[in-house]
Amino acid sequence: MKTEKCIGAEALLRWPGEQGQVMNPAEFIPLAEKEGMIEQVTDYVIDNVFRDLGAYLATHTDRYVSINLSASDFHTSRLIARTNQKTEQHAVRPQQIKFEVTEHAFLDVDKMTPIILAFRKAGYEVAIDDFGIGYSNLHNLKSLNVDILKIDKSFVETLTTHKTSHLIAEHIIELAHSLGLKTIAEGVETEEQVNWLRKRGVRYCQGWFFAKAM
Repeated sequence: MKTEKCIGAEALLRWPGEQGQVMNPAEFIPLAEKEGMIEQVTDYVIDNVFRDLGAYLATHTDRYVSINLSASDFHTSRLIARTNQKTEQHAVRPQQIKFEVTEHAFLDVDKMTPIILAFRKAGYEVAIDDFGIGYSNLHNLKSLNVDILKIDKSFVETLTTHKTSHLIAEHIIELAHSLGLKTIAEGVETEEQVNWLRKRGVRYCQGWFFAKAM
């Protein structure tokens, strides 16, 4: 937020329904996992990110794209090899691709930890999305060894009007700083929120205050 410049984007998957409605991932990702199709869904996202933005990233090396993954994607190293192939093909640096997984997904920390470490060793940063509303504890957070905490928008949207949200957001920011993690505030929509977050050392924000989803 210091420079107020755009440094990256998040690729969000949406599914068009038969009646023209738009389904969010919470509706169809569990079904894809249940039917054993989550790998195809993830591959579709990866392929489209590089198809649409590969050339842009190659010529704008200070920008990145963040991709949401399912917990199942962190159970094997298959995706690392696929992403490596794409970054090499499009001349994109691994540091320009970040992977996100929701806090709710961290139910099998022992299985996910070595895969997260492998992602990071390959140069990709890993973020915990929607932090503050899931199942993480300090031990899991230390074990997972991620790079970024994303403060859930449910706290951000009321942090200047609701004392509990204010306190939780401050705690998350202090925790991230103490662990040397980057923080990204989600769902920022007002200048008041921007100023509040900036004063507390949050360097990165995303939300409709800056630009609407495209």
